[in-house]
Amino acid sequence: MSLERTAVPREFSSPRRFTRRFRVIVALLAFAAISGPVGCVAAFANRPAEVVPVREPRHGAVAAVVAESYLAGRPVPVPVAAGLTLAAGREPVELPDAPPSLDQPEPIPHSWIVPMASTVVTVPGGEGPERVVETHPFLVGAGDAVLVLTVPVVESAEGAPALGAVPAIEPFVPDARAGELPDLDWSTAFATTRPSTALRERIGEWASAYAGDDRRRLLEITGDDRNGMTYVGLGGWTVVGEPGVGGVFSRSDGTAGCQVEIALASGADGDVTTRVAFDLLIADADQPLPSIVAWGPAGTALSLEPHANATASAGDEHDPGSATTTTTPTTAPEEGGS
Repeated sequence: MSLERTAVPREFSSPRRFTRRFRVIVALLAFAAISGPVGCVAAFANRPAEVVPVREPRHGAVAAVVAESYLAGRPVPVPVAAGLTLAAGREPVELPDAPPSLDQPEPIPHSWIVPMASTVVTVPGGEGPERVVETHPFLVGAGDAVLVLTVPVVESAEGAPALGAVPAIEPFVPDARAGELPDLDWSTAFATTRPSTALRERIGEWASAYAGDDRRRLLEITGDDRNGMTYVGLGGWTVVGEPGVGGVFSRSDGTAGCQVEIALASGADGDVTTRVAFDLLIADADQPLPSIVAWGPAGTALSLEPHANATASAGDEHDPGSATTTTTPTTAPEEGGS
């Protein structure tokens, strides 16, 4: 008896198997049809947010020229926005019952002017493009008063600056709470010990050498034995009395730090005096002959590096800061003192 052959594979020859496989295929197609749009929506929703670059002020020099001209009563030498004149608000003001003045405006009395932090804003342009406005404030010393002179600078579409409006003058009102902050005494941050007599004497030697620019003595006090190194002092001043030395704290690299305050008198005119403060970095602070290996403004003791104040003499290729490698100082002695 011969077998009947068919072209249909065995697995599809059963109606039950065919129905089951057909349902699986239909379910997969339906899942793909649904997950495709959902995936697109999720990808769109989770796309990285567009980072808008922070705009920095670019026209501080223009604002400074306007501020100086405004205070001096001179026409500003920069472009001005429509509706303004080159007098920039310093036009003569007509007083009641007085004839109009044709004279150049008198300068606003002041002894100094210092720029402050400026800001940038973008102003909607209505039907036109957005406008960039830079606001540049200046501290002005006017007699016994301190004023804030603010110069607004606008920018064209091509990036060209112009005075955007007449400057404003306001009183400078400091934050009274700032006066409640503690001074930069390291004893408020770390446990400190009293400086030894040897250390006080060494600091006095350093202060005199620094004030008088005694470079040979400064080199000896630092303990820097590299060839061709020079330490430059202030020069032209003398130390009055003994330096005031604060508490000594230890750094994690084995050095110590402290703050000193020094009274100085000018060598040219003894009536000219002042007080200055420094942070000192000290090696072998507890030894009979400590070394003052670095110095900087008050508050910098944690960032000072040994021999970083050195400069190479002419013809010497030494790197002043390469003699000693330090680690970031973060520790202080565990036992405190007064």
